[in-house]
Amino acid sequence: MKKQLLRPLGAAAVCSALFLAGCAQVPPNAGENPADPYESFNRNVYAFNDALDRAVAKPVAEAYAAWTPEFMQTGVSNAMDNLGEPTNTVNNLLQGKADKGIGTFFRFLVNSTFGIAGLFDVASEIGLEKAPEDFGQTLGVWGVGEGSYLVLPVLGPSSTRDWARYPAGWATSPTTWALWDEDWYWSAGLWLVDGLDTRARLLELEKFRESTVDEYAAVRDAYLAARRRAVADGEAMDAEEELETLTPLDFDDEE
Repeated sequence: MKKQLLRPLGAAAVCSALFLAGCAQVPPNAGENPADPYESFNRNVYAFNDALDRAVAKPVAEAYAAWTPEFMQTGVSNAMDNLGEPTNTVNNLLQGKADKGIGTFFRFLVNSTFGIAGLFDVASEIGLEKAPEDFGQTLGVWGVGEGSYLVLPVLGPSSTRDWARYPAGWATSPTTWALWDEDWYWSAGLWLVDGLDTRARLLELEKFRESTVDEYAAVRDAYLAARRRAVADGEAMDAEEELETLTPLDFDDEE
């Protein structure tokens, strides 16, 4: 009975998302921004993702945050971060950061054992600092340009360079190989837990979401700026240069 109810609910969420994507507001000057030549396409995908988020991901994340004890949420976040350490290790080494590569490798070993499968971040307590890196950042360090902004279905903001971090992350994840011969639902379940944890961490940004004039442009600018800082290892951009990357917002004059 529950499956019979869930199927139409899921179909309704997808249908509403597709409808809202078709109704996405695309400004007449879409595509003029050099960093976002695919803006018309991106805005429609963004509307689709936003509708799915409001219908499914956000309510589930809010329920999870409200009903799950904080220590359990912290444990889940720690475990998900720990599963990403091998990817961090590979990318740090590829970027020539041997010290950080070795550090993230030992973080994985320590947290996977003494931290009970990563539920507890013992590594940070003994001075092994986090050094998150993905393959998009590695390509940036190698001199590959960020390319054009690109919004991926379900996955969200990316670029024609950064999308490579997803297959590379899959290939370097320990769960990919640990669950290779297992039934598909084990991998799907882990993917859902990771997605739920990620969405729950973003709930604190909701207050900014509702007060944004153009949410799409704000997310795009914030994403591109964050990725540039990540490639530069956190070094801040020149203030004037950063201002030039922001999208000017038009306000209707009130009479």
